[in-house]
Amino acid sequence: MSQHVLNRGRAAYFPALDGARGWSAIGVLVAHVNMAWFPGAMILMDLFFVISGFLITSILWRSVRKRKRVSLARFWRRRLMRLYPALLLVVVSCTLMACALVEDPVPSLQDALATLLYYSNWTKLEGSIYPTLFGQTWSLGIEEQFYLLWPLIFLAALKLRLSVPQTVTLLVALALTCMAWRYYLIAGGASWSRLYYALDTRMDAFAIGGILAMIYPYLRDWSRGAVAHVLLTLGVLTLGVLLYVGTPREVEYFYWQQSASVVLSAVMVILLVSPRIGFVQRVFSSKLSIFLGQRCYSIYLWHWPIIWLLVVNTDFRDGSLLMVVLPLVLLLSSLTYAWVELPFMSRRFVPMETITIAAPSEEPVADAVESQSAISPQRS
Repeated sequence: MSQHVLNRGRAAYFPALDGARGWSAIGVLVAHVNMAWFPGAMILMDLFFVISGFLITSILWRSVRKRKRVSLARFWRRRLMRLYPALLLVVVSCTLMACALVEDPVPSLQDALATLLYYSNWTKLEGSIYPTLFGQTWSLGIEEQFYLLWPLIFLAALKLRLSVPQTVTLLVALALTCMAWRYYLIAGGASWSRLYYALDTRMDAFAIGGILAMIYPYLRDWSRGAVAHVLLTLGVLTLGVLLYVGTPREVEYFYWQQSASVVLSAVMVILLVSPRIGFVQRVFSSKLSIFLGQRCYSIYLWHWPIIWLLVVNTDFRDGSLLMVVLPLVLLLSSLTYAWVELPFMSRRFVPMETITIAAPSEEPVADAVESQSAISPQRS
C-alpha cells in the first residue's frame, strides 16, 4: 500500500484529502474576513463538493460491492448522526448569543430554523451574500440534499441492473446536464445568488467526484506515471492561479470559471489519491494539514457566526478581525471535535432495515474505491 494511505481497520484513508479540506476551510475563513490577498477563496467550495462526491460515492459503491444492496435508512442515519450534533451545538449557542447581543433577533431565529432543517441555501437564492448569522450553512444544505438524492441514483442503478460503464455514463450525463442547465439559467438572466446557492447548479461537482470514485482503479494506475504526475501537478497549479484571478462574486464566474474549477478540483483529487508521492501530497499530508482537516467541519461551522457577531458588535475589521477569529475558531473547533464529533464517530449503529436489490452479476471495475470508504472525520 502506498505510503500516503493509512490503514484504519478494514479500509484505508487518504490523509491528503483531509488536509486539502482543512486548508480550504481556513481559506474560506480568510475570504469571509474580507482579506484582499485571497479574493477567490470561495472557489474552494467546488473542491469541497468534488471531494464529497468522491467519498460518498465510494461508500455507496462499497455497499454495492460487499452487500449487493443500498441501505437507505442506514446511510441517511449515519450522515445525520455524524453532522447534526456539532451543528446543533453551534446553532443553539450562537443563536442564544445573537438573541442577547442583537437588537432584532428574529432574522437570526429564522436563519437558525432554516439551518437545522437544511434548507438554508434555498433562502438565499435572491440577492443574498452572507447577510445572516448562519450564512455559511448554505453549503451544508446543499450537502444534505445531495445525501438525500445520491443513494437513490445508485438504488435505481441496482434496480435497473446497470453495468459500471452504464452507471458512469449516467453520472457523465448528469454532470453535462447540470452544466447545460446552468448556462440556460445564465442566458435567462438568472441572478448570482440563484446560480451560486442552488443544488441544481452544483450537481456537476458531485457527479464528477462520483465518476472519479467509480473509475478510481484506472486513475490510480494512470497516475503512477511520471507524465501523468506532471500533468496533474500543473492542473493543481492552474487551480491555484484561478483562486487568485477568479471572480466568484460575479455572475461572469459562471460563464466558464466554475466549470474550470470543478474540473481542476477533480484533477487535484486524482493527484491527492495517486500512489505516486509528490510535493503536493506531502504538503497536504503534513501533521498541521491533518490537524486542520480533522477539525474542518467544526471550523466551517464556527467561523461565520463568530465573524458575524464580531462585525455586528465590535469595531474589529480585516487584519484585526482575522487575529481574533482564527485562534478563537481553532479553539472552539478543537473542543467541538474532541467532545462532540469524536464521541459520535466512535458509536456503532445497529443495522437497520434495508432496501435490497441484486447487484449486476459482472465483476465491477471499481474494487479499489472501497478503500475510500473510511471517510475522514469531516464528513464521514
